[in-house]
Amino acid sequence: MQHSIEMNSAAQQQTAPTPIARRLAVLVLLTINALLLPKNASAFQTSTPKQHQRFNAAVHYGNDKVSIGSNDIMSHLLLQPRRLSSSTTTSTSLHFFGKKQEEEQDKELDVISNDDDDDDNKNIFSKAWPTLKIALPSFLVGGVATLCVLFLPLLADYYEAFHSFNTPSDIYNTDSTSKTAASNGKLNNNINQPVILFETILNDLNDAYVDDVDIQKLFETGVKAMTASLDPYTEFESRTEAAELEESVTGRYGGVGLVIRGGTNLAEAAKEDGIVLEQPVDSAASPLSGGNDSSNNRKQQPRNALKPPVASSKDADEDEEDIEITERKRARRKSMEDGVRVVSAFEGYAYDAGMRVGDKLLAIDDFDILPTTSPDEVRNHLRGDPGTEVQVKFLREGVGGKVNEPQTITLKRDVVHIPDVKYFGYVGDPRDGIGYIDLSGFANDAGREVRFAIKALQHGSELMAMKDGDAPKPNEDGLFVHDPTKLKGLVLDLRSNPGGLLTSAVDVATLFVPNGSDIVSAKGRGFPEILYRSKTDPILSPNTRLAVLVNDQTASAAEIVSGAIQDLDVGVVVGKGRTYGKGLVQNVQDLPYQTALKYTVAKYYTPSGRCIQSTVYEEGGRGDDLLTSTSEEKGGPKFKSKKVADKDRTVFYTAHGREVKDGGGVEVDYKVEPQKASPLEIILLSSGTYSDYAAEWSKTHELTDQFSVDESTYKDFQRFVEQKQADGDLKLEVFYDSQLKDLSKKLKASKFDSSKRMLESLRADIIKDVKKDFKTYKTEIIEDLEQNILARYLPDSMLIERGLQSDIQVLETAKMLKDGNEFDSLLARDQKSVENGLLSNAVGDSSIETASSVTPEPKLQTRW
Repeated sequence: MQHSIEMNSAAQQQTAPTPIARRLAVLVLLTINALLLPKNASAFQTSTPKQHQRFNAAVHYGNDKVSIGSNDIMSHLLLQPRRLSSSTTTSTSLHFFGKKQEEEQDKELDVISNDDDDDDNKNIFSKAWPTLKIALPSFLVGGVATLCVLFLPLLADYYEAFHSFNTPSDIYNTDSTSKTAASNGKLNNNINQPVILFETILNDLNDAYVDDVDIQKLFETGVKAMTASLDPYTEFESRTEAAELEESVTGRYGGVGLVIRGGTNLAEAAKEDGIVLEQPVDSAASPLSGGNDSSNNRKQQPRNALKPPVASSKDADEDEEDIEITERKRARRKSMEDGVRVVSAFEGYAYDAGMRVGDKLLAIDDFDILPTTSPDEVRNHLRGDPGTEVQVKFLREGVGGKVNEPQTITLKRDVVHIPDVKYFGYVGDPRDGIGYIDLSGFANDAGREVRFAIKALQHGSELMAMKDGDAPKPNEDGLFVHDPTKLKGLVLDLRSNPGGLLTSAVDVATLFVPNGSDIVSAKGRGFPEILYRSKTDPILSPNTRLAVLVNDQTASAAEIVSGAIQDLDVGVVVGKGRTYGKGLVQNVQDLPYQTALKYTVAKYYTPSGRCIQSTVYEEGGRGDDLLTSTSEEKGGPKFKSKKVADKDRTVFYTAHGREVKDGGGVEVDYKVEPQKASPLEIILLSSGTYSDYAAEWSKTHELTDQFSVDESTYKDFQRFVEQKQADGDLKLEVFYDSQLKDLSKKLKASKFDSSKRMLESLRADIIKDVKKDFKTYKTEIIEDLEQNILARYLPDSMLIERGLQSDIQVLETAKMLKDGNEFDSLLARDQKSVENGLLSNAVGDSSIETASSVTPEPKLQTRW
């Protein structure tokens, strides 16, 4: 039977025209009819005497219909002349695409000479009707032709997909009929084939899979796997993710201004008897995570490699499993006891209303917060339309070892603006005139906030100068002129700034670079080449020394600003080494159903012409070895990446002739090592031990103006850490815990009992060495402890200001700016440097489009 089906389908394909021939034939007929239709428009019009004479020679009058004897196919496509008659009843015979349409109209005209209004109405209708008879068929022909042009290719692909039994198309074969030939080295794929295949797979799984499936989840899994094969920045954003992305772009949302945390999926933790599937209390505070996916760094093993010994003792495996389950239960219990707590309260919103860090939320209006309630549920109840009110019930640790009674506070929802400038002020003595701006992101208002901060610092420096007797001098008109030079230096802190919007980066850069300077350019395969150039004078005086503070987490839009400042020699870049090295541009495209697609569209270039992208990404996914490319060790089909080698980096020159290189981020001009964090500090911070002790401390202490952590408090903190370790709530060996567990399993499998005892001794030695940091890094731990205690009482701006007093990089940068000699030597200009530098490379106008800093790209929400 199968053989006969194949034969029949082959016979049909031999006799039937090909899909391409059918499409061409239909399109030709449609085109001919559309072109010839206006020529026969007179057939629909009221006849004139001259037309009667012409028609009399071709047709016969009477009650018989007009017939045409020609067998030419074109005669069936043309609109036939209607039969003309002197009678009041007109019969029209029309052939349209071989189908005969008859239209009969009976009209009786009553001529009333004394009623002009009735005559006018009838005349309007009689005049409009012939036009309508012409326009309506033309409209129908054009509509049908348009629909055929749009849908015939898709229908043909569906026909080929489901009716080509003898020669099935291969979606991966470059010779497929649904894939055009490669031209100019670029593949031009027909997108219909994978769309049909993807739709068919989802339908089959939805209809016939053995169990019920979530089609939405399957779709998101497939799309995210597809985007993950390109680069780490191309992502499909679901409804919730798209809303969060929009908030990060705009920097605004409707709520009360609280940041909360708590356990996730606690209600679904128990899946089977005695087995707990636990989620971390706070993903951002998970130890050793570092914000990176370790699966991308795993080295793939060959399929025929020797496997490690597997434990043969079932009891040993059960013991290890019981320990892990017990640890997860303990962590889950602690998370449920902590509940949902406040980790930050924004100034101007919830902080001003009385909320503080560490408050435990109990209810939002009539919604009770249970131990299994997730932070997302609480957040959804806190947010709402601006102007509405919400009642928040919470607990706060009190004084004297007691817990206060639950408190209720009414918060007014508002459009919460998340500021990018977290703090601005002076470093050291304000009379030294060294300003500081902490810029944490690049949302819509970043440029406006930095502008305000610079203006405020300049004005403050003028007031300090006036107090010291240096009054401003009047101009010719006797008016006092603003003197921005009183601000001697400025530190722009971009450390750990992940970037943001392109237009915001340009807005910030225009505050520092000279008028007419190139800031950044971008180009891509489907992205219009564009150059952003400053159109305004800088706010910062050229006499003010500028330093940009960066680290290895300074990325994207922050690198645009630092790269422009470095290339134009208007300031120096300070830090340990290089920035992150993200020179790619992403476009955020809104999709149906409140979703979005963020995908890479271009690369950007600094004023010197260099691209600072440090990693080259190539498309991954299905390759020659399908099993290898989708192996479990690699976590599925991922993109391919490799770092740009030093030998492949190209040298460029700044405005003063200094050498800079591409392909590796922005390298610092002035190197300052950051304060090193000890393993113990990282463990205490990531595990929340600092904040837990701050909560206990607040029960028995009151904050004073001269607060500091004394020796007795520090010893009490050490006892608190040891107690948490003894209770199993803290692991001081957490940095090496997973490696120790793996080694312990392998030793058990090999029955190396003596080695296992040595392993336990090694664990004890690690804990002992970590505890030595209490003495070695005592000063740093005390500073961290003070900051966490003060965080329960003070706003973020005051905490940042206090932290600057011990920030080595900020203090060293301010010292360099105050002295000025090192700064001037780094940016020294001579004739030779000018000849070799960026200024000599400017030749005529730019060949790409220029735009001012306030002109965004049309229809693009570009994120860098």
